[in-house]
Amino acid sequence: FRISFDKEHGSFIHKLQEKCPQLKPADLLLSAYIKLNKSNKEIASYLNITVSGVEKKRTRLKEKLGLKIEDSLSEFILKIN
Repeated sequence: FRISFDKEHGSFIHKLQEKCPQLKPADLLLSAYIKLNKSNKEIASYLNITVSGVEKKRTRLKEKLGLKIEDSLSEFILKIN
């Protein structure tokens, strides 16, 4: 997945790791799916978890990235090139 993702989106993972080095591989994978504009339902299917599980992961990722509650995780990730 990562090889094909990197071909399409360049150094997105590298830039995200520079901004937030404490991110785990699971956080990076979730970020990649968000960058691909996948819905929570689609991400849940890919990760074999529930939609509420995806929502919890998104909330934890926002916290790790230092975003406020009112900030959009999707917008933040989509801005990273």
